[in-house]
Amino acid sequence: MHLHTKKIFLHHLIIIMVSFTVCATLCVLELPQPLTTKAIMLSTDTRISPAGTQAQKIIQASKESIEIGSFKFRIAKVAFDETAMGFVPFNMDEGDQVMFVEFELLSGSKEDFKSLEIRISNGSGLNANAFILISNGMTQMLATVTMRGVSSDYRPEEDSVVWAYVVSKDVDKLYLNFPTGEVVDLTPFIHVKQIEE
Repeated sequence: MHLHTKKIFLHHLIIIMVSFTVCATLCVLELPQPLTTKAIMLSTDTRISPAGTQAQKIIQASKESIEIGSFKFRIAKVAFDETAMGFVPFNMDEGDQVMFVEFELLSGSKEDFKSLEIRISNGSGLNANAFILISNGMTQMLATVTMRGVSSDYRPEEDSVVWAYVVSKDVDKLYLNFPTGEVVDLTPFIHVKQIEE
């Protein structure tokens, strides 16, 4: 009887150890997927790269107010220049220029609005992150930049929130892609794409 009890105990112990080993192996195998996804989501490449999502709703940009999520804003200005306060991304090409998109926030938290990752796309399934954020007279670098010997003529309004993007000089369509899925068509604002003298 004592030997039979030992056999049952050993049998249960083996089952528990095998179950633990299988569970540990599965947990280890599943780890790379979330880590890979996180790395892609946190990418701050300012060059044009393949878009990850399909646009759900396209909103035509105008001087009128736009509502997206808990935010109400209007696009005050879209301006082009050679640099953003003298800075450009280190990988900016000769055929590129800096585009500023200036927002006037009408309602919603300004800090929450500034934390949005609004990407720019050209309508061909390509998009890029902003490389500079300007707000309350402060400039925040969102990517690796380099100083260029050319200053910037663009000056935003003090209360505005501005993102600076790198776009091609010959682009004729541009869209703002919000993380909530909405897309704002900037085309009406870019009929003059050349840098203003």
